[in-house]
Amino acid sequence: MVKWNFTLGFAIASVFAISSATAAEPNRPIDLSHWKLTLPTDASNQYGGHAAEVSAAKLTAGFQDPHFQTDAKGHLVFWCPVNGATTGGTKYPRSELREMLDVDSSRVNWPMPGTHVLDARCRVTQVPSNPKVIIGQIHSYTGMSKPLIKLQYVKGRIEALIKESPTKDKDQKQIFAGGDLNTDIAYQIKLQDGVLSITVNGETQSQNVLENDADWANQTFYFKAGAYPQDNEGDESEGARVAFSSLKVSHVQVIARDGSSQGR
Repeated sequence: MVKWNFTLGFAIASVFAISSATAAEPNRPIDLSHWKLTLPTDASNQYGGHAAEVSAAKLTAGFQDPHFQTDAKGHLVFWCPVNGATTGGTKYPRSELREMLDVDSSRVNWPMPGTHVLDARCRVTQVPSNPKVIIGQIHSYTGMSKPLIKLQYVKGRIEALIKESPTKDKDQKQIFAGGDLNTDIAYQIKLQDGVLSITVNGETQSQNVLENDADWANQTFYFKAGAYPQDNEGDESEGARVAFSSLKVSHVQVIARDGSSQGR
């Protein structure tokens, strides 16, 4: 369910909030009504080739798959073998959710102004030979479509890989204590008017991404979460498994008097 709360702002603007609440679906406490899923299998349910996607409608109807299922505790479990299917422009497979503001169009995404938050709690329970697994992202849609931030589990720590520019590949790295496999990781990714704040297990680090490159202000964005191993060598027994017990998104954006979102 998506809640829209309207609050009167200053004379030139109003503020709206979109937040993902828990779903009523039995044994699945995470609302999937504004996400789509990328699988590590193709349209024929085979590894290799181009990755298939699952719509929000199918997810909310209770879609289950060996690579995406709800366990007995209600955790949403993502499994991605290293030899899985991939999306265009990438060399690694994934079992990963992609935020959809408009479930009918991936072209509708959110702008830099406002406050945009992804809150999650998960456990990494398996890693591949190259033990790097991305568990959360802010990805840009416009321009060269670079990820603004990738949150990565690696050898018991969490790394926030923050792209310096939407047109270049150089990252800045923030490091957090993450814990061993099967340990809870509570994380928040927040972008507020250009300031990116990452919180992992209560520790927060922030930076103004517009100071790195002002062109970030011209991008639009979406959140991602799941199991995205940084490995593509091995068989279907090797891969990344991540179990989410909580996943929530909220947005507060400034709306101009003409009804358009500032920054779009």
